[in-house]
Amino acid sequence: MATTEILPDGLIELYAGEKANVDIVFVHGLRGHPQTTWEAFDTSDGEKIFWPSKLLPETIPKSRIFSFGYLTEFVTFYPVIKPPAIAHTSIDDNSTSLLVKLGNRRSETGTINRPIIFVAHSLGGLVVANGLSSQAGSNEQRQEVVANTCGTIFLGTPFKGSEKAVWAKLAERFLGLFGDSNEQTIKDLDKRSMKLQQISEDFHKVLRQRYDSSQLNPIQVACFFETTTTTKTIWKTKKDLGLIVTKQSATLAGDDGMPVNADHCAMCRFSNTQIAGYVDITETIKLMVENWGKKTADRENNGRINIRLGEVKQGDGVLNFGIVSGHVIGTVKDAVNQRVSNSFTSSTDGTSTNDAAIKAWGQKKSVQEG
Repeated sequence: MATTEILPDGLIELYAGEKANVDIVFVHGLRGHPQTTWEAFDTSDGEKIFWPSKLLPETIPKSRIFSFGYLTEFVTFYPVIKPPAIAHTSIDDNSTSLLVKLGNRRSETGTINRPIIFVAHSLGGLVVANGLSSQAGSNEQRQEVVANTCGTIFLGTPFKGSEKAVWAKLAERFLGLFGDSNEQTIKDLDKRSMKLQQISEDFHKVLRQRYDSSQLNPIQVACFFETTTTTKTIWKTKKDLGLIVTKQSATLAGDDGMPVNADHCAMCRFSNTQIAGYVDITETIKLMVENWGKKTADRENNGRINIRLGEVKQGDGVLNFGIVSGHVIGTVKDAVNQRVSNSFTSSTDGTSTNDAAIKAWGQKKSVQEG
């Protein structure tokens, strides 16, 4: 476990269980840090609790845990589009660094086939999504990491927004959070947001491709959203910034998401293992590992799953891309909204109503349950 101060840049190993069967990788967001982003203050004794290092190994001992740090400023996610451009590290650079560093470590330790679960906060989720869906750093290490990605857990990561104005408004909220609002930084936010919008769309497509693939397992996805508004003290005056990332924005198409009763900054900080957010996140990790490598029918038969057929219809664009969202993937080819436990969903974009497929699925379930 980590016992010393962690540097802000690089892939840091926090824990390695003797019989580890999963790699868990934490990725912070805008102006975050691989340690302080995840630290909670324990009011009972005044101690700072770095839960990925102190609590998680006890909850999931058969794991190896990393925290990824990267230098990030507002311009990393919202690049200046007109000269003179500010020299900065781009989101593509950070995504490539994450996948290559992780791939190298896994190659060095002979663990390239071990499943991976990413836990990402805020815009850090788009660093992960970009790495999994783009060709940035397209080499052997990256391909290995992408192929063995078992699941992704997003904490307050913005995904929704088909209009530039939606992403520009999100940018303004982040600027308010960090006190950077001025005429220069808020200029052209709609155009500067186009990269993030594209990442969101590309990630939906990748989830569909993984669902349809006969070679690779689908990527399981769980989205968590903040329920408390964020306040910031400016010149001794508290200002309510509202919800930085709303529930609608923080959930993928067809997914109801899971609440964390905290504001945007605190939703990834837990001081003990009894906090509801910690329990929900760690139970999700366990279930993702349990489902990795299982066939769809096996996932459907998982005791914690309650699947019902939803509306069957033609796909209607990006909102019905074949995303696989939530704890398990247990869908029929053309079912658009199948509900599973804890309001997670799995979706595909139906190309036809395909009554035969649905009938076959129903007969299969009847035989299994009989």
